[in-house]
Amino acid sequence: MSELQFNYYAQSCPKAEEIIKQQVVQLYYKHGNTAVSWVRNLFHDCAVKSCDASLLLETVTGVASEQASERSFGMRNFKYVSTIKAALEAECPLKVSCADIVALSAREGIVMLGGPRIPIKTGRRDSRVSYLAEVEKFIPNHNDSIATALSVFNSIGIDDEGVVALYGAHSVGRVHCANLVHRLYPTVDPTLNPVYAEYLKGRCPTPDPDPDAVVYARNDRETPMILDNNYYKNIINHKGLLIVDQQLASDPRTTPFVQKMAADNSYFHEQFSRAIALLSENNPLTGDQVLCANIEIKSCKTVQLNQKRRAKRGGQPPATLPKVKDIVPRTVVLSHLPYSYYRGVKLIWKDSFLGSDTSPLLPLPLPLSPPQIFDTPHTTN
Repeated sequence: MSELQFNYYAQSCPKAEEIIKQQVVQLYYKHGNTAVSWVRNLFHDCAVKSCDASLLLETVTGVASEQASERSFGMRNFKYVSTIKAALEAECPLKVSCADIVALSAREGIVMLGGPRIPIKTGRRDSRVSYLAEVEKFIPNHNDSIATALSVFNSIGIDDEGVVALYGAHSVGRVHCANLVHRLYPTVDPTLNPVYAEYLKGRCPTPDPDPDAVVYARNDRETPMILDNNYYKNIINHKGLLIVDQQLASDPRTTPFVQKMAADNSYFHEQFSRAIALLSENNPLTGDQVLCANIEIKSCKTVQLNQKRRAKRGGQPPATLPKVKDIVPRTVVLSHLPYSYYRGVKLIWKDSFLGSDTSPLLPLPLPLSPPQIFDTPHTTN
């Protein structure tokens, strides 16, 4: 299929969406903050180039992860994406893309936060490329103006009303003091409510907080883990944590929408649903856009082999699976699949033919033979 669609996995993995839901619920009751992480993952993945799970690619030699960007400060819980992935692999191996896991976990996370259940299409493919250089273009800084934020979101097809709705996600979670002390020191931002400013100073007592310390403030003190319209009520009363929050309530392009969402939670949820659906469909990789690797590892990380080694093998995989070290998780599958959905950690090849070079470069070419399982070791070696 070359387009996103509802129930994409109806035939290949009928229980996929239910499994993701179950895992999100279980993780929420163990680690409530995962629900906020799923929403932020969707934004950071889909706003940068494409909804393609490129956010999940880890840094390897010569290739820096999008997670390394300052704009990704405070993001966490990536390890639990692999928890969801493992549950899916147990049900239907090599079927569900990591990009769809990002989108569907966000949908279920929003429900756990008291938000609406949003219809989300599926069928995304996974990127083999990290777009660190693009992150700053598409992820607004905490201190950017609302004009900049509108421009960025408009460029990916989200209108001003949708932008206002997306910022409603700030009604949940928290902001590290490092991102808001400039509004408190050396003098308090005059647009801040004085009482709220005192609360913020209590949460952030110094102008230079340790970025590694757990020092933060919440935008919504009344319902900090409920996705509701209190955010809009707060910014109307000059209780926005960030500059962009406060400007949202004062810019003539956005003020009418802020006022309407503050007055009607159902309207906020309706517009939030629309904006999330638009965001989740931003320029996805679909169909045969990612024909690539022969080495598939059941994890949402990255595996890349260099072109020189590929040429030595004449473009074909070895007859048997070489020994592999440091595999996470512990199952390795060598397959001839038409699409590369899955990512693993850097491989260290031990056979005499390939040597032990670990420099990650290009994926292998697409072979023409049908899928084959050569070996499935269950322990690291």
